[in-house]
Amino acid sequence: MTVTMTGRQARRAALTRRIVRVVAVLVAAFSLLTAGLILMACIVNDLRIDQDLGSATATVTEVTARRSAVEFDAGGRQVRPVTGVLYPTGLVEGQRVQVEFRRANPDLVRVSGRSWTVAVLPALSVPAIAVPLSALAYAAASPRVHRPAPRIPRTDPR
Repeated sequence: MTVTMTGRQARRAALTRRIVRVVAVLVAAFSLLTAGLILMACIVNDLRIDQDLGSATATVTEVTARRSAVEFDAGGRQVRPVTGVLYPTGLVEGQRVQVEFRRANPDLVRVSGRSWTVAVLPALSVPAIAVPLSALAYAAASPRVHRPAPRIPRTDPR
């Protein structure tokens, strides 16, 4: 059974395929851009801490899915950063850890011995899924996939 489309249906199908391809490219680009910006922010934070380095022993006061809160003494002042500690993987409540912080801004704090490299895997996890799915959607919406097969005349040897 052969299904034929009217001109209007063909234009609508072509427009839909074009929209799917544009959205696929935008999703892939946005996921890569976001991952890159996350890594750049981590690098900038590490550089800021390294330029004005202070260290202390901190107590992990709270661990949630979004952050790990710590409390430490920064030169006679108790500090509890609102945003938590950078690179908190594996911390548990009540644990005591060494932290490094920026003396000019003790709210910028990371676990000692950890750096932006810890953030590479989490940052790239979204593009690792989004880019292949976007490529698949782009390929599925390609005009070549939806172009009708050329008719090959049959030759009968009779």
